[in-house]
Amino acid sequence: MNIYLIPYTLARHGVVSLITAGTALLAWWVTLFFVVVVGPVAHSSGLYWNQSCEGAWLLGNIAFSIAFMSVFAEGSLRRRPMHYRFGYALFGGFLTWLMTLSAFGLWYLVSPYLGSSEMRPILSDGSLVTLRYKLVPWACAGVASGIGPFIARILHEVIARRFGFGADSLAAEQTPTWGDWGMQFAYHAAGGFVAGTLCAAVWHSFGFYSLLAGDLYLAPALGAFTWGFLHGLLVWAIPDDMYAGWVRVLSAERFGLRIPVPHPDGSPSERFLGHFPRGLDMYLPAEQGVAELHASFVVDEDDNYAVRGLSIQPTIVKRFLERIDLRYDVRRPAPLETDLKMEDRILMGPNQETEVEFLMLPKEER
Repeated sequence: MNIYLIPYTLARHGVVSLITAGTALLAWWVTLFFVVVVGPVAHSSGLYWNQSCEGAWLLGNIAFSIAFMSVFAEGSLRRRPMHYRFGYALFGGFLTWLMTLSAFGLWYLVSPYLGSSEMRPILSDGSLVTLRYKLVPWACAGVASGIGPFIARILHEVIARRFGFGADSLAAEQTPTWGDWGMQFAYHAAGGFVAGTLCAAVWHSFGFYSLLAGDLYLAPALGAFTWGFLHGLLVWAIPDDMYAGWVRVLSAERFGLRIPVPHPDGSPSERFLGHFPRGLDMYLPAEQGVAELHASFVVDEDDNYAVRGLSIQPTIVKRFLERIDLRYDVRRPAPLETDLKMEDRILMGPNQETEVEFLMLPKEER
């Protein structure tokens, strides 16, 4: 994955989702290949396995692939060395696989005793696929696919900050608190749970209801895709801390000139625009309706961007179905400001002679 190829639009939230969904489909296909093709050959050679193990393999392989790709995708976007990408991804995937098989085995041992004595032989049968009795393993596998990457990410964070091994050039500058980690755990666990349970619902619906499909081979494929897609959408999408705000001139005078709003170290800053010859971050000619100190662009410690009007000259923020006048009111103790969004345009001057644009670009764009 290349952060340069992912623009700061709503579509960026689906990039990791499609990759994890494709990986989950690949895991489903590999598992199906071994069960359908390799299985009969192995049986003819005297190698047998219990039928109840096939469900555990399917869940474990899909969960492993999703967890592995989630951590690996983050490592690729953050430009970690290749051995760190594979190392942490394998650790998160193996941990997820281990938790999934453990949960499946525990449920296989406990579930027969949750029903009546008459139902016990049916519940012990490995061919039972009723969602009522199989939802718990899917949900546990989903939670495991969230917790595994979470532990891998926390381990990397601790090792990188304590020993400096595999530190990210694009990592957040602030040290995360226990509250931050608790929130990340909630996102990972809840997102994995939702992905796993909806995957089970899709698997059951498309496998056993002929109005939808009634195809027992197509159903797990759709379920695996749903699991991977929702995992990438809910557990770890591309964060905003991988992008930085820039100001770009669109008017003919100084067209194409651009400056970053944050400091190189990512700390909060304020960039000033005007035609005063010294001390400003961006010089714009006075002949184009720009005051000596016309406007400023601000970013705080939480990566929230805003623009302030510092002049009595017209300063208009223009976006879809919205137009904001930020010209300075001398009766107010402080200048007006408004939040900035991707591709907002700021028009300056009595006749809007100068136009600049706010963009969110990858932090590597320096």
